Amino acid sequence: MKKYKDLRKQLNEGENMDGGVLGGYPAPNSTRSAVSDDGIYRVEKPEQLKRIQAFLNAFTGREYLDPRAALSLLRVKLNLAGLDFDFNKKTELKINQPITLKMNRFGGAFGKSVTTPHDQFDTTDGLESPLNLIVSINEAPSGLYKLEAKIAGQSESSEQGAL
Repeated sequence: MKKYKDLRKQLNEGENMDGGVLGGYPAPNSTRSAVSDDGIYRVEKPEQLKRIQAFLNAFTGREYLDPRAALSLLRVKLNLAGLDFDFNKKTELKINQPITLKMNRFGGAFGKSVTTPHDQFDTTDGLESPLNLIVSINEAPSGLYKLEAKIAGQSESSEQGAL
């Protein structure tokens, strides 16, 4: 029978674990993790944007039956990171053509500043520099749909014809 002191040596209750919930003890000097104290929503920092891009790559690595449902699920997942993009039932989805969706952080900002006229309001996307989510939907040989997604700045998305 194990004692509590023995079990405590084996337990690792921290959130930062290489093996995740599937097991595996963390490497003693591992620094690579999806978890960061910096805040994943700070996409102006290259290391945080790289984490989001890695998630997008993993998310789009499979095929989906309904591309609209897949984009809705992607929106939910990005909402967990404080990011959102303009997407609703009226958004037109084009197959084999890139779709550019404007992004915002925490729903954007709405209000007044000292210089705003009394009959107007300031509205921003909450980001330091505007970002777009560029999504390309392609039909796979299996009959399902394959998505490719990337976050790009305004200048990158205007220069980019396709993913």
